[in-house]
Amino acid sequence: MGIGVEFGMIKHMVILSSSYSTGTRIGLHYIGGQEDLMSEDVKKVGTAYPGAPFSTHQLYADSESWDSVVKKDPYFDDVKIIKTADEFTELLRREQHIDGKEVARYILSRQKCTHTRIQKLTYMCYADYLCSTGKRLFEDKIYAFDHGPVVASVYEAFRDSSKAHPGKQIDYDDDTEIFSSELRVQHRSRIMFSEDGVKKMDSIDRTLERYGELKTEELVELTHRPGSPWFMTPKGTYSEIADKSILAGHAVEVPDAY
Repeated sequence: MGIGVEFGMIKHMVILSSSYSTGTRIGLHYIGGQEDLMSEDVKKVGTAYPGAPFSTHQLYADSESWDSVVKKDPYFDDVKIIKTADEFTELLRREQHIDGKEVARYILSRQKCTHTRIQKLTYMCYADYLCSTGKRLFEDKIYAFDHGPVVASVYEAFRDSSKAHPGKQIDYDDDTEIFSSELRVQHRSRIMFSEDGVKKMDSIDRTLERYGELKTEELVELTHRPGSPWFMTPKGTYSEIADKSILAGHAVEVPDAY
């Protein structure tokens, strides 16, 4: 983005990205004479996280302050200026990894789910991605509860019904529907922003095409089949379903139509 030079105006340069953990766009701000510093910081950010989406911008304003930039171009109004390149890079680092609840929120932006259903679909997204890439989709541990596989952060995020239904407490096995009122594009962008985000998003969408039209009881039946990772894991609140178990047994959880 460039704006024509006017006599006596101050040159401003910005490195711009998004931070979903802080819920805003973030930027590094430079003025004329700091071109070399900006160039070094661009290299630092690009080297630390190849493929991380960021852009550079240049414009002219009537003073050295950031407020003058916003006044000149409202496009920058919601940008949070970060003091150092190291802090900026650290914020980008946090965006490289996602957890299960972020996948769940994307699913919930596409369809309403009960607790049981969102757990099953989030688990299936994880298992499909692990088996197709050998990599973890998200950082959570997955446990073998009596009701089936449970993704830790999803359980914590949605067990309190006040998230969607004020005043009513929901246990994991409650059939009350939970849903996300946030825009789908926000949740999709969060996943896309992470490491291997395009591959992750493609895999999640394929999983939802495969399992998303099944009834909840059909999803339960799939994860409870003999030989499934859940079936082969000792039951208990903190019995973890290991990745090696998913790699070995997820094939039996595929719907018969496939």
